[in-house]
Amino acid sequence: MFKPLITAALIAAFAAPTALAGPAERLGRADHRLTAAEIRGDIQQGTRADHAEDRLDRYENKVDRRESRRDEAYDHGPRDVREDKLDRAENVLDRKEDRIDRRN
Repeated sequence: MFKPLITAALIAAFAAPTALAGPAERLGRADHRLTAAEIRGDIQQGTRADHAEDRLDRYENKVDRRESRRDEAYDHGPRDVREDKLDRAENVLDRKEDRIDRRN
């Protein structure tokens, strides 16, 4: 009787973080995997896979900027303002890193 309940609880525990992640976070996870593959040498510069990874980076940056604007529209105290500033700085660094990657 409890075995199906325990199984369902385990499945929910592992699936919840992915299901609750926002679009920017999901794109960030996919981008992280592609960047790791590029660093390992699985994706060569100038190939179709590299071009696809570049397009994903640009789309992720666009989604991150949208999410940051939505977050900055409402302040819920000093911690929220600090988090918004950190997010903005992270977005700037991501775009800078992507520009450097495109040059190589």
